[in-house]
Amino acid sequence: MLLWWAWRESGKRIYLALFYLFMALGMLAKGPVAPFLAAAVIVLFALGVRESRLVLRTFWLPGILLFCAIALPWYVAVQIRNPQFFREFILEHNLARFSSDLYHHRQPFWYYLPVTALALVPWIVFVVAALVEPVRTWWKTVSDEPDLEWQFGLFSCCWLVVPVVFFSFSQSKLPGYILPAIPAAAVLLADYLRQHLAQEQEQDEEGNVSKGLAVLHALVAAAPIVPALLIVYVVTDHRLPGGRPMILALAIAFALCAAIALTLVSRLRLRMLRFVTLIPVVLSVAAVLKLGTTSIDQKLSARPLAIELASVETHQLPLAVYGISREMEYGLAFYRNAVVLHYEGGSVPVEEHLLVAPATWKTKVANKTAGRRVLFLGHYSPQDVDYYWVAAAAVQR
Repeated sequence: MLLWWAWRESGKRIYLALFYLFMALGMLAKGPVAPFLAAAVIVLFALGVRESRLVLRTFWLPGILLFCAIALPWYVAVQIRNPQFFREFILEHNLARFSSDLYHHRQPFWYYLPVTALALVPWIVFVVAALVEPVRTWWKTVSDEPDLEWQFGLFSCCWLVVPVVFFSFSQSKLPGYILPAIPAAAVLLADYLRQHLAQEQEQDEEGNVSKGLAVLHALVAAAPIVPALLIVYVVTDHRLPGGRPMILALAIAFALCAAIALTLVSRLRLRMLRFVTLIPVVLSVAAVLKLGTTSIDQKLSARPLAIELASVETHQLPLAVYGISREMEYGLAFYRNAVVLHYEGGSVPVEEHLLVAPATWKTKVANKTAGRRVLFLGHYSPQDVDYYWVAAAAVQR
């Protein structure tokens, strides 16, 4: 997207060629949604600046040929090797995932508003300010001659808004879908701060940060230290505690908040913004690593369970799962470096294997393994799952 803007600003075709090259890499990485989102951003921006010919100029034949030369060979090769690829990847994992709740990830339409806000912490307050400013300028100067200075801000706004709005219409929603919008927010914020830092140097008063903006940013920047200091309670009890731990965490957060706000309204202002914002981020990460590593490992990772399973084996057996989370399933596959089998849908493996299932599913496990020898091996209490040894099915003669 930045290469497209460089071509738009300079007219040099090398930038447009590189834009097509990276679109091809996006196509290889995530499929047709990558060039589609890029096209949607460009069309929206062209409409905003009343330059419809900009879209047609972007369709450059050598660039299109470069895109096809990079992206198409892999798609053709995979389709030849796997005839079901087009149906599964294009129709199911792209179109069906967008138009229906195929994988049971239904969320309300506004779902990506809080997701995007959380993804932009601790910068969300200044990102909103950076988003409003070019839109306001565009509204006031829409009938004037184009100015590339404010148009870049508008382009970044389009880049930020398009993925969020587009995936809000999707019937299947996961937080990571709007990740393409996050670099746009960073670019938009950087451009906003660059302009205001220049104002501080030229006209001291006009570059000042409003007290309201400073206080809001300080609150958001300091807030993560509270769950970071109380990470053990969050992971183990799924809630924040009361009493002395909460009071201590709030006191530290308040001190950080006051320091950030006072710095931003002092003569230092935006020159210290990155530094004072970084302090609570570093402290929060340090607190999580120091206080929560063991709890996170036991409650959220499959690594300790994989170690327990390895300790009861004389040699590595196939592993099956029944009723556990996808995160646990993927974690076990990773740490055991093996494909994980499933009991769901009646597909119980016929060979000897280990089985992991919730502790409350003993009856279901017994029903699924009826007629086979089953040995209870142990219980992993941090995640409340049991693991079993299941003998091979008897051979039918």
